[in-house]
Parts: sequence; C-alpha cells; structure tokens
Amino acid sequence: MHPLAQRLRDDHRHLTRVLGVLEAQHDALARADEVDFDLMRDAMTYSTEFPNRLHHPVEDVLFGLLAEADPGAAAACREQIAEHERLFHDSAAFYRLIEAIEFDDAALSRAQLTTAGQEFVAAQRAHLRREETELLPRAEQRLDRAAWDRAAQTAAQVEDPLDATHRPARYEALYRALGGVDA
Repeated sequence: MHPLAQRLRDDHRHLTRVLGVLEAQHDALARADEVDFDLMRDAMTYSTEFPNRLHHPVEDVLFGLLAEADPGAAAACREQIAEHERLFHDSAAFYRLIEAIEFDDAALSRAQLTTAGQEFVAAQRAHLRREETELLPRAEQRLDRAAWDRAAQTAAQVEDPLDATHRPARYEALYRALGGVDA
C-alpha cells in the first residue's frame, strides 16, 4: 500500500471518530441533556478545517488522476470532488448554526438543530464510506506508484492535529472526548 493511501485511510478513521463525538452531542441535545458546546465547536473546527485545507485537496488530485486512468470511474471521481466543495459549505454552515444556538442568536429548536446535526453526520459518513469502499480501492487497483507519488507531492507536510505531537489548545475538549487519539 502506498503511504498516501494509508494516510488517507488514517484521516478517514480520525474523521469517523470525530463524527462519533458530534453524534453523541446531538443525541444529548435530542434528549435535552447537557451539551458541551466547546466540544461541538472543537469537533466542527476539526471536521471543517483539516479536511478542507489538507485532506480534500490531495484527494482531488488523486481522484483526478484516477478519472484520467479509468474512464469508468470518471463520473464518480467528479462527483466526489464536487462533493468536497459542498461538504465545506455544509460544515461551515453547521458550525455557524452551533454558534448561533449556543449564544441564543438563532430562533431554532433543539429538534431542528438535532436534525441538522444528524443530516450533517450522515452526509459525512456517506462521503467517507464511498471513498473507503469504492474510490480508494479502485485507485489502488488502477493507479501506478508514479501516479500515487504525484498525488502525494500535493500533500502538505502538516500533521493532522489528532496525530500531532504538539496538540493545539483549540482541540483540548476534543482530545479529552476521544480519550487519546491513538486508536
């Protein structure tokens, strides 16, 4: 397996764990339990900033190379690349919604926020599942090492905050909720 394939899978694993944290907070909200808005913001900051700045640009290059090498995958690759942009906007919108609710700036019920959160998590999970079950396996079958190397060259040499030895304070609540991130 090319190191980039492993990195992308590791990123997906971290994102899945963060989505689990968000889901737990949405469930608490639905039950009218105490909600940790700091944790929700940490999770949303991570799930918005990390993929959009560091992860999706690499996948966009990789899926572009796959579309060139495998015309049968071209439509799925184009759809996934376009979905990266939609997910960025959806993530930013949901983050703003969380902030508005926390600071009582929005006339939105708990049920509406819970539904929006469930839809956000479901869309993210479906996106990751499509990459893990369809696109990455196909890229591993169809792309040669040189293509993987070209995609890897676009990868910023920035650590995933959940893997970093220096952990930014902004993710403190998320680190605690994940109980360490070595899994």
